[in-house]
Amino acid sequence: MVIPAANEERRIGKSLTAVIAARSQLYRSRANVSVQIFVVLDSCHDATAEIAGAFGGLRSIAITARSVGAARRAGASAALGGGDPASEIWLATTDADSQVPPDWLTCMVTEAQRGAHLVLGTVLPGADLGAAARAEWLSRHHLRDGHPHVHGANFGIRGDAYRALGGWRPLVTGEDVNLARRAAVAGQLRITRTAAIPVITSVRRAGRAPRGFSSYLRALGVPAAP
Repeated sequence: MVIPAANEERRIGKSLTAVIAARSQLYRSRANVSVQIFVVLDSCHDATAEIAGAFGGLRSIAITARSVGAARRAGASAALGGGDPASEIWLATTDADSQVPPDWLTCMVTEAQRGAHLVLGTVLPGADLGAAARAEWLSRHHLRDGHPHVHGANFGIRGDAYRALGGWRPLVTGEDVNLARRAAVAGQLRITRTAAIPVITSVRRAGRAPRGFSSYLRALGVPAAP
């Protein structure tokens, strides 16, 4: 599992708590799996590293790319570097300002066992979004199985498919759409688009990635939080 983080001291604690809960639920149902959590600290100069370090059972990787695509790529490389066959490794990724549901990994693994090479999940804005803005957001999103959306905060791919596609591109934004598009063009990969495991994501207006989720909220006319 890969979590890119760039100065996320305010949010990464909740993100990691949710991820560890998802790992625990997976372990309860499948004793024969192993989950590694990689937090990729990209140019962090706040307390993100210290907060992540207080959690057991994860590995931190420090880079200075200032690129979410490069951060995801670094985490994926570490996950695939252990010697296990890539076809037996599932790369799940979320964001340091997001909270996955408890059954997130369980659903990902289930879909992988059913033959999925790529799992694309949905996101929901956090509770801080006002009622009017939430209604506007929901009117533009189809939160159902088969949805058309792509979110790096809710993304999973089998290791051998990831390698065959060339992996995450070191883009500052849009790396998720780019990889999903390449998977679709490849043609032979099975892509599952599920609404069963929505990830709650931050509704901050000052985001880390240009043209990312925060800029999308600004385009809806959502005012900045005080």
